[in-house]
Amino acid sequence: MKKNSGILTVILVFALLLSVTGCSKKDENSLVGIWEYTDAENGLGAIYDLKDDGTGTYTMKVGEQEVTYELKYEVEDGHLLVRFVNNELFSEDDVFDSEFSFKDSSTLIIKDSLGEEMSFVKQ
Repeated sequence: MKKNSGILTVILVFALLLSVTGCSKKDENSLVGIWEYTDAENGLGAIYDLKDDGTGTYTMKVGEQEVTYELKYEVEDGHLLVRFVNNELFSEDDVFDSEFSFKDSSTLIIKDSLGEEMSFVKQ
């Protein structure tokens, strides 16, 4: 179980430790919704459920296991700022910046710190 917990932590950090390009008010509103990433080859996945009040959840999937974290987010000066709440891994003071863009109205691209892109599809 500790190994799986470590893998989940790595995926979470991988997906969220990012730097942002820029974001307009339109982009901020476009973030609202459920966004799903699937890597079927490796049995990995992630789901952002972002509400219009600046709250939401982030669910990580590894095989059949899922872990969901509550979050608060805001867009400020072109940055998507995410804080996880009510969990043991991160303090609510920890803030994660995400670089993102939209391929189209139903595809959110998040770029990791190594320049790899993850495509989230709006559900």
